[in-house]
Amino acid sequence: MKNIILCGGGTAGHITPAISIYDFFKKSGYNPRLVVAAKDYSLIPNHYNFNSININAPGNIFKNIAFILKFIPALFKAKDIIEKHKPVCVIGMGGFVALPVLYMAKWKKIPIFLCEQNSIPGKVNRIFYKHAKCCYLTFSKSLEYMPKGKVFGNPVREDFFVVGRESARNVMRLKENEKLLVIMGGSQGALKLNELFFECIKPIQSKVENLRIVWLAGPKWANQMIEKVNIAKLNNITVHSYYRDMPTLMHAADFMVSRAGSSSISEILAVNLPSLLIPFPYAADNHQYFNALDLSNKDMAYLIEESDLDKDKLSNIIIKNLNNEERLTTMRNNIKKNFTAKAVSSIVTDIVNNLEAEKLKK
Repeated sequence: MKNIILCGGGTAGHITPAISIYDFFKKSGYNPRLVVAAKDYSLIPNHYNFNSININAPGNIFKNIAFILKFIPALFKAKDIIEKHKPVCVIGMGGFVALPVLYMAKWKKIPIFLCEQNSIPGKVNRIFYKHAKCCYLTFSKSLEYMPKGKVFGNPVREDFFVVGRESARNVMRLKENEKLLVIMGGSQGALKLNELFFECIKPIQSKVENLRIVWLAGPKWANQMIEKVNIAKLNNITVHSYYRDMPTLMHAADFMVSRAGSSSISEILAVNLPSLLIPFPYAADNHQYFNALDLSNKDMAYLIEESDLDKDKLSNIIIKNLNNEERLTTMRNNIKKNFTAKAVSSIVTDIVNNLEAEKLKK
């Protein structure tokens, strides 16, 4: 059985697509293995083969010192992992944990492939782009930095394509005339978005009939927002730190407010869900803004930067869309025209074809 290594991590945005590719390779008869950052342990599901490397991204002077001190041990660990598992290729998923693994793959002349989730490529992928057999891109804007890349989209978990809208709404026990609004501030939540949305709840509920709200406030802020909702005695709204069954929730929803990380966007597109995207303002190279801009330019989503966001803008966009079924249908149709659900199969097929071509050359 041929071994494959997928390396990357630091955030769920790198891990989630890696798991999707891992699953497809596994079904195709390969033996994949994840190499992730030590802090990513909790993001890896049970029964997945993985190794972790203790390394952090550089940044301020203290992070730079820590990075330098950890890099040499990380290189030796990457060397051990590669020598033990002898992969036919190494796939870099982004994040600084990929750096020592890709470096060792290059040194040992193992074919390298890259997956770039964001519109502005990350530093590690930019470093290894010229050494890679191919780079698979999510957004066409990335071609400005990686002109030989292939725009296949971002891999999304298979369960997002198994669930349908009708069955999801039945699971959520939604009546035919009920609307479902989902608010999500990223995996860690977003304090400003949470506080603004709380101020919007009454105006929204007063102008949108038969509305249910699921509010994912994040683990940091959920208890605080639950307390606020209870004190205000608000109905038809549930607050969670996170939601276990996102495919069902998102298929059932009519509109969503979300950050603009690549994984979140890809899942929104996978379920044809109209949305308002509010980019995280401190993302590297402001990549979330450019992720959202790609959708906004194609009328698949709304884009408002956090610095421009206020209570009136947030509530008005939500109200106008939930009260306009024709507008929601237009956005759904635009998503269908522009989104491909074949990212994972396209990436894996292309990698396999490249490896077969390399074998024939020998």
